[in-house]
Amino acid sequence: MRVVGRSAAMLVGRLEIADESTRWRDLPPWLRFFVHLGEHVARAQEAGVKTCTVVIPPVRSFAAVFVAAGAVVETARSAQAVPEIDEHFDYLASLDEETRVVVKMGDRIYAAGLRGVVRRDGITYLRVEYDGMTHYLPKQECQRVQVGEGGRRELPRAPRRSGPRISTVVEELLGEYAGDFLSVPTVDTVLVGKASQLQQELECVRIRASDGSGATATLAALLRPRRFLPDGGISRSLLVSERVTEFSMPVEDVPHVAVLDGPRAFARRRAEFGESSWVAVLDRCSASFGEGLDVANEEFAVRCGPAPYFTELDVPPGTEVHAFERGR
Repeated sequence: MRVVGRSAAMLVGRLEIADESTRWRDLPPWLRFFVHLGEHVARAQEAGVKTCTVVIPPVRSFAAVFVAAGAVVETARSAQAVPEIDEHFDYLASLDEETRVVVKMGDRIYAAGLRGVVRRDGITYLRVEYDGMTHYLPKQECQRVQVGEGGRRELPRAPRRSGPRISTVVEELLGEYAGDFLSVPTVDTVLVGKASQLQQELECVRIRASDGSGATATLAALLRPRRFLPDGGISRSLLVSERVTEFSMPVEDVPHVAVLDGPRAFARRRAEFGESSWVAVLDRCSASFGEGLDVANEEFAVRCGPAPYFTELDVPPGTEVHAFERGR
């Protein structure tokens, strides 16, 4: 079933959730707020407005992952998914010949090295090398190549068996945007925090479309972080531990939104995503809560003004929100 014409802004009205302890139900109001927040932040970023939103909920559980879900889906709706051919080819042609890239083949991306541009019989090709072989891609196919450190290192040696179609849920929720969402590797959103905790939240919540076929998947299927996908899978987000010192992007990209779960992630990792908008979820019970507040005050002191979406947020009782346009 394919629902055409649905916008990401309607996601909260069509998303049902369940877990091991509760039956299928509509998204409750407090989770709707976090999805809406992710949508608003991603939309402002796409319009060229970098914002910082600090959220202090009564309980931090599931807040960050649903903000990330809203941001990922809204970016799929509002951002250009596929680069323009001439512009993208000229960009690739300008790079050093040792640049690491990924090449899309079917529903996977493969690690490769760029080896320059050649011209044969009046046709211009990109030359790439992966798995010990050199391949020539005509200019019209240059969109299959992106700069990045991700991708599968070896070509498949035997046909893959088809697994369960978790993409059905994505297709039913995203409608006309699902094709690009499932086929274009990018990093729309970065989710930073305690990786094991966030991973558990992404895996324990199941989702489905209220007007769909009944197909279900985990929340991770909607965010598509690299660590949940098969080797070379098409990612849409990145899950980063607040404790790691280095990490690589599967493809070269500027995330629309960095969701920083916890005071430590906000205080110590935000600068790595200086071109993105930030959503910081601060846990009142955290030992580093004061550190997070200090950082929030520092950013607030150099703000440009209120965030354009601030008055549109329906903030749940007991939740404190500060949203402003970043000044640096």
